[in-house]
Amino acid sequence: MGCARVAGVPGGVVHAGSREFLTLEGLPATGAFLDFGALDGGPLRAFPGGAERLFVLGETDYCTPFAAVGTLVLLDGTSGEVFLGNGGPQRDLLASDLTALAALVREVEAVGEAARRPEALDGRRGPAVVAEVMAGAERRMREIDPGLYGRAATPPAHWGTALLVRALGWGALPGGPGGPAYEVGAELVAELAALTDEDGGAGLVHRFRPEALPDALVHAPTRRLLTEVGLPLGGAMFGVGEEPLVTMAQAYPEYFDGEEERPYQRDFLALGDWPTDLTIALDGATGRLELPDWYDDGQPEAYLNRDLSALLYALWTYERLRAEWERWDHGLGDGTWAVFDPQSLLSTVVDRLVEAVDPEAFASPGRSWRLLAEDGHMGGLLG
Repeated sequence: MGCARVAGVPGGVVHAGSREFLTLEGLPATGAFLDFGALDGGPLRAFPGGAERLFVLGETDYCTPFAAVGTLVLLDGTSGEVFLGNGGPQRDLLASDLTALAALVREVEAVGEAARRPEALDGRRGPAVVAEVMAGAERRMREIDPGLYGRAATPPAHWGTALLVRALGWGALPGGPGGPAYEVGAELVAELAALTDEDGGAGLVHRFRPEALPDALVHAPTRRLLTEVGLPLGGAMFGVGEEPLVTMAQAYPEYFDGEEERPYQRDFLALGDWPTDLTIALDGATGRLELPDWYDDGQPEAYLNRDLSALLYALWTYERLRAEWERWDHGLGDGTWAVFDPQSLLSTVVDRLVEAVDPEAFASPGRSWRLLAEDGHMGGLLG
């Protein structure tokens, strides 16, 4: 994160600490889903209207629906406080001063950066680590800006949602050479099962008996995942059946009559259900997951995910974001913040977070994950 410094501070900024900070230190150019890049070397623009001395520091890099730009980040030139504003008279306090704002941005970004270091926290990953990391970061953020966090019982606007998004990188580590795409643990799959349990229960996980796996499944990482970690039963996106695993041709003979579009999939294993009434086909030799072309239109393309671990991590990431989305659905956030909309942030980041798990799954317009993300009728992944 580079620093954005202003060329000159207007006379309307009478708060001495703000004047000094803007010229000598500067804000991170970007970070924590805030963008201050327009400040760098440029003038500090006054926010029009009202008797208050407000100046535009930057904007969020997410937008409320139908908005042309993000919500503005505003500096009160008299008090030094920083707010989120959308052009109207209402605002949400974002930080007590510029020093706190910069430190909060860096704290949120540090959470995501540390997750990318395999040695961080001795390599521990999973939902419990996500909670541990978030709790530690929030404690430090309270110390950074006690005035912000101590003002009311409601959480400060923006920061909790931004922190959650960055913390999801602690879910699993990438696998090594010859291993799975990700080292997915049993705890992550258990939480995924709970998140997708339509009855609101703990969710069920099925671990396959080694002797029940077909000989055609020779991909060792997939065999270990199925027997030692297991798969969630049920779920709207991914529904897996219990034993035994059979081939696609055995499970769906009506689609493999000699005229199928992807005949090589007949010997793949039928792993479970996928949206649009499709079944996930598992290549027992490589662990690759594909989708059939049962509607003879070429879509979705065959590729779904690199392997089962990538699918599970992508689903867990999506389901954690969906659960947070639903927490604020049905007006729960009304009266909590005047301007901040957590669903706007979540809907902006969900595609890029799921894509980051397995970029190949979004590599072309015909891939299933991209089709789901860009389905305007369904509202995208979180609609």
